[in-house]
Amino acid sequence: MLAASGGPRGDDAQRSAPEEGASRTRAPRISRDDVFEAADALLLEGVRPTIDRVHMRLGRGSPNTINDHLDAWWAKLGSRLRDLPGHEFPQLPETVARSLQGLWNEALRASHEVLQESLRTRGDALEAGERLLENQRATLAHDQVAMEGRSAALQEALMVAKEQLEHANQRARVLEVALSKRDAELAQMRDEHARLTEDLQCVQSQRESDRAAAREERARLASRHEATETRWLNEVDRGRQALKQAEARLREQQARLDAVTVERDRLVKERLERTAVPSSRAARARRRMRKSARKTKSARR
Repeated sequence: MLAASGGPRGDDAQRSAPEEGASRTRAPRISRDDVFEAADALLLEGVRPTIDRVHMRLGRGSPNTINDHLDAWWAKLGSRLRDLPGHEFPQLPETVARSLQGLWNEALRASHEVLQESLRTRGDALEAGERLLENQRATLAHDQVAMEGRSAALQEALMVAKEQLEHANQRARVLEVALSKRDAELAQMRDEHARLTEDLQCVQSQRESDRAAAREERARLASRHEATETRWLNEVDRGRQALKQAEARLREQQARLDAVTVERDRLVKERLERTAVPSSRAARARRRMRKSARKTKSARR
């Protein structure tokens, strides 16, 4: 990137132009008139023309070319200003003329300083380029020696690879024989597999037949079991009905027995009251009656 003021930045300026040319189409070469117009425009804006500013104004151009044209612009600036129509210098006092001459000389001195700085920077860049070139030459020589060593190593590796290839070819021939034998065995195994597949299909067909027969037998047994279970359930229902009827008869007989017992107790009591038996005999009779009642209850349970 170019600076906004001062002289050109030598190394960056010299490197930027080739890099830009390599990345895109090279721009047309700038002319002396282009540089003069850009410098005039900068001067009218009140800005001192420099290589960087002219380059930024034009958007292109080599710093070296701009510097050459800019030197010519500075050299012709005084005469061009004198020759402008209607802009002739008036007769100035000697002190003012000396001051203007001093400013002009200062501008020229500054321009030469910028030029010298640019030349020094360019010289430093050239020296750096020469050192880099020398280093590259040394590196190239070292790389050449290394390449010669690698070439010898590659030749030796090639000989080893040829020997390995011969051994590999021998192993391949052995493998081909083994492969032919394996193919024969594979064909035999395929025949055996076909035979076993046929036997398996026969076995599967027989198994399906057995399964169908088993399903039929299971259905028959299930039907028979269902009929037997139905018969047993009917027998159980009949037994339950008979048990219910027996329990009803038992309850009826128990009720009659209870009624007879009550009637008997009543008759015994009346008989005892009529005969007026002694109290001791009545007590014994009552005990016998209670004992008889307990037996009746026990029999009822």
